Amino acid sequence: MIIASRGARFAIRLLGLSIALAGLGVSVAHAAPPPRLQTIAVLPVTGDNVAPEILSAADDILRDHLQKAGVYAVIEAPRTPAGPAAPMPVPEATPAVAAQTGASLGAELSVVVRLTHFGNSARLRLTAYATGTAQVVYWDSILINGGPDELDVAIARLVNGMKTGKPVRDSAELETVTDKETQALNRREANKSFGLRLTTLLPFNSQDGKFEALTGGGLFWLYDARSWMADVAVDIGGGANGRFFADAALGAYYPLLREDFTPYVGGQIRWAEMSLGGSGAGGLTMQPTVGILLGRLSSVQIRVEAGYFFNTFGEAGKSYYDSSGMYITPTGDRHYGHGFVFSAGIGF
Repeated sequence: MIIASRGARFAIRLLGLSIALAGLGVSVAHAAPPPRLQTIAVLPVTGDNVAPEILSAADDILRDHLQKAGVYAVIEAPRTPAGPAAPMPVPEATPAVAAQTGASLGAELSVVVRLTHFGNSARLRLTAYATGTAQVVYWDSILINGGPDELDVAIARLVNGMKTGKPVRDSAELETVTDKETQALNRREANKSFGLRLTTLLPFNSQDGKFEALTGGGLFWLYDARSWMADVAVDIGGGANGRFFADAALGAYYPLLREDFTPYVGGQIRWAEMSLGGSGAGGLTMQPTVGILLGRLSSVQIRVEAGYFFNTFGEAGKSYYDSSGMYITPTGDRHYGHGFVFSAGIGF
């Protein structure tokens, strides 16, 4: 009975201590200070070629989005009186004036917004100055193509960019994508030409140790994007004693001039089948290339190229029948061909 009463008293004391600690935790949680809000002064929105009603609406929208951000305490600076006496257009506040206005209101930042209308578009610019130094804390602008209906989206983007410190192009959310951003990017069209060419290979390190030039022909499609060029080509050719080559190539080049005549440098990668005195082999071929292009601005073009190819595949010796009539295909002593390549072609 004594042990039981002692256990009960201990349990009661433990329960009371738990309740006291819980109450202490609750009181501490309630006593935590709220997050500090940065005080900002919002100067009246100014503009060029913009109706006063739109500027006034932009003022209200700007304050709403700053307050919704949850990190700012917004102070409204006095507005310039509207009417015939007001200057048109209203000039944008200088950094010194903006900082002085914000400091007089006890703000840490001064926010200046400018709306400039031109043609069917407008550009909205937001600048935030530190009131103590008049230094720019945040600056960015956004293009408006959807008229006044897009003011809310544009201002929301700028405020979110200032809050996060991101450029406005990276501050879009699901509801703040502009009409302009939903459109496909305008792209320049590359000039294209189709042509014929003659090709000569001067291969070394052939399987049979003999040197023999191979000649052939092919087709190419050249794409000229002004700052760079690329082509797709196929070639086929051969020589005596069963030597041949066939390939399909992709090339990329850098033109050295922006004129009708330009030299260029680049390279090609080919998938090639070659027989250079052996049993033949196929695989990738790498080829650094230099060339000249005449008639770049014309409907007819002349191309001359020189390169040096390196086969990544080796060619074994020719297959043969031995004295017993068995067909033998050599597997060792592979030779990796390489050599000069020259071509000349005309494109249309």
